[in-house]
Amino acid sequence: MATKNEQGHWRNKQGGWVHPDLVSVDKKLEDELVIKLVEEAKQEHERMVDFKTKSFGDCYSFVDLLRQEYGMDRLSGSEVGSVTLKAFDGTAEVQIQVAKLITFDQKLTLAKEKIDEYLTEKTEFADAEIQTLIMRAFEVRNGKVDAKQIISLKSYKIEHPKWLEAMAMIDDATEIAGTKSYIRFKERKDGDISGELNTIVLDLASVPVRAKIEKGVQS
Repeated sequence: MATKNEQGHWRNKQGGWVHPDLVSVDKKLEDELVIKLVEEAKQEHERMVDFKTKSFGDCYSFVDLLRQEYGMDRLSGSEVGSVTLKAFDGTAEVQIQVAKLITFDQKLTLAKEKIDEYLTEKTEFADAEIQTLIMRAFEVRNGKVDAKQIISLKSYKIEHPKWLEAMAMIDDATEIAGTKSYIRFKERKDGDISGELNTIVLDLASVPVRAKIEKGVQS
């Protein structure tokens, strides 16, 4: 319900107080619905946090069990890392992927300058597509470059000395800021061992809404 003071007045968007008799019925109903749904969303969020935490713990505990079976101990402070566990018939699996969070220091600017030198020398012969990809790789979005795009430059088989210098500078500029872990749950359609392996969507924004036949309402 809306935030109210001791007199029962409703707080508005400006922080002022409005007598309840001056709040229309539809606004009261809207307020009640929104607060109800947000509270339910918070409860669902907590359930998902608990489920994700438990899922990671269960998977890593299984890996530790395998270690015991082979007489191995996990090193103190070490992380298990990426894991893929599968059902016996292959119709379901759980994947944990650990991705490195890559950042770059100021030497990346020098690498870009060296690449510009290379392109200046090779203007007549440089592949236009490669030039476009290079420009795209160094685009700054939300205050930072896309690490994947930068690292992808190293895949080009270019042997020019300036290009190789630039790639070495990118190596020197690369820093690992940490890691981020993802867990995904997958199952084969209809439990068919040859069926398509589909990800079970847990992202609320991507979860489909079931069609409602009653009252002619469809999602």
